[in-house]
This record gives sequence, structure tokens and C-alpha cells, in this order.
Amino acid sequence: MVLAWFFYKALFSTINLNDKPILFEIKYGENFSQISSRLEKQGVIDEGIVLKIYARLSAKGTKIQAGEYMLEGTTNLYSIINKFVSGKIHLHSFTIIEGWTANELIENLSASDLISNNDKNIESEWDIFVNDATFLEAEENIEGLFLPETYLFPKATLIKSVLNNAHNALIEVLEEEWANRANNLPIKTPYEGLILASIIEKETAVPDERPRIASVFIQRLKLKMRLQTDPTVIYGLGKKFNGNLTKSDLRTDAPYNTYTRNGLPPSPIALAGRDSIHAAFNPADEKNIYFVATGDKDGRHKFSTNKDDHDHAVKAYLDKTNNEAN
Repeated sequence: MVLAWFFYKALFSTINLNDKPILFEIKYGENFSQISSRLEKQGVIDEGIVLKIYARLSAKGTKIQAGEYMLEGTTNLYSIINKFVSGKIHLHSFTIIEGWTANELIENLSASDLISNNDKNIESEWDIFVNDATFLEAEENIEGLFLPETYLFPKATLIKSVLNNAHNALIEVLEEEWANRANNLPIKTPYEGLILASIIEKETAVPDERPRIASVFIQRLKLKMRLQTDPTVIYGLGKKFNGNLTKSDLRTDAPYNTYTRNGLPPSPIALAGRDSIHAAFNPADEKNIYFVATGDKDGRHKFSTNKDDHDHAVKAYLDKTNNEAN
């Protein structure tokens, strides 16, 4: 009875990890004796033998699942082993930023500690994803096909897992927005809406301006006017763009040059967030067909319904920037 009492006490005695939470990793193939020894060495437990005995008597030692576990707060030996058996491993966050290109997404994933060290054949994973992509219109260009959000994954995640989760999340948002889109939009498919959303994403970072920016492009599409938006030209230039968009760039015809070609560009130009996607399918009820930056530090724009007002807004912007430069 005394031995049983001491065993029970050791199993359920409080372990306070409030001040020193520990991210503990159980490796594949590691036995429970090794796990207990490491817990003891890291100061999580005092007597590893108690844990070993309980694991053997309860047969839980053979049910331990590999992965990272966050040991924190007030706990005990009984709770710790049950956590290892539960498989509720610690998840790391990875945030896909609005406005990233697909290449920037891959670059940031490749640099992340989240990704498996064995998953370095990025081009292969990329090709596999292209073959699985939902949008047939995308062909081999998967630009814009991932939703910017914060995602949770276990350590040593594969790149394709992140891409699939972000792609599936995008599909859900697009289906919802397409089903609840405004009437009489000059957009034939959800993919076209995604293309427009990506342009909106690159044109403004001001949340309440997104529906207004969308309205301008919607009006232009209805009027058969060219979109004439710099971000599409910049995207088309790729690595040739040195930070300075020239008149020659705007006049040189290319698939993404919306100054020389009518309609939407052939693909999205960036990863569009939920707000930009919503704006593309639900633009503001306005008749503006022009906008230009105000030059203020808040990043806002001046909207106009006619060329004269727009020219005045452009002059005001140039005057402000020239004065600040001097």
C-alpha cells in the first residue's frame, strides 16, 4: 500500500512549467526509456523511473506518437504521457503575406524552419502542384492560387502541404464570393475575379479603398477602356524591373501591359487577400473611372469620374511630390 501511494503521488504531483515551457520533440523510432531519460535531463521530471514503470504497466509506452509537444503550465507525469499518446503535437505558424508573388511564397517557405530538410526539390513539388491545380485556366502559371492567411503546421512539413492548404482555402473563399457576387459584373469566371483581386491588392493597402479601386476597374471593363494599371506592367517586366517604370515600359506591348492591351491580364499578378477578393466581386457603387495617389503618407487616392478632374488630381500629386523633393 505504501509503495502504491508513493507511486500515485509521484505520478500526479504538480510540475510547474509556467515560467519555463518546454518544446519537447519525440523522434521517430525513439523508445520510451530514451524519452524518459531526456525529460529527466531537461529538468521536466525528477524520477524518470516512475514514468517508465507507468508506461510499461499501462502499455502506453508503445502508443507514444512522434512529434513536437509543448509542455507548459501546471501539469504532472500522468498528463505528460497522455499528451504524448494523444498525438496533439505542437503546430508552428506560417503567414502568407497579401501581395506576395508565388515565387516570394516559395522563397519564404524554403527559408522557413517549418519545412522538412528533405523537401528541397522545389521544382518537383511545384510541378506536382501545377498538375493538381483546380483552375484549368491557370495552365502552368499558378500565380495567385494561394490565399494569404496564417496557417498552422507541424515541424518538418512538406512544401506541397502548405501549398495545398493555401490553395484549398482560396477555393473556398472564391466559391463563396462568386455565389454572392454583385449583379452585372463584366467578370465571367471566378478566375477572372481573382485576377482583378490581385490588381486591387497591388494598387492599395487601404482597406476601405479596395471596393472603390474595384469599381474603377469594373467601370473600365464595362466601357471597354484599358485598365492602364502600373502593377500589371511591373509584373510582366519581372526581373527586368529596376524600380523605375518608364514611358518606354508603358508603351512596349506585352501580355501584362494593360496600357497596350484591352481587358484583364492573362493571370493574377500576386496573392490576393480576402478583402481584395470580396471587393472584386462586390465593388463600390460608383462611376469613377480614374484614380491617382494623393501623395499623402496615408497611401490614399483621389478618384474622378472624368478626365479633367483626373488631370487636376494628377497635377496636385506632382506638385506635392515636387515640393517635398525640394
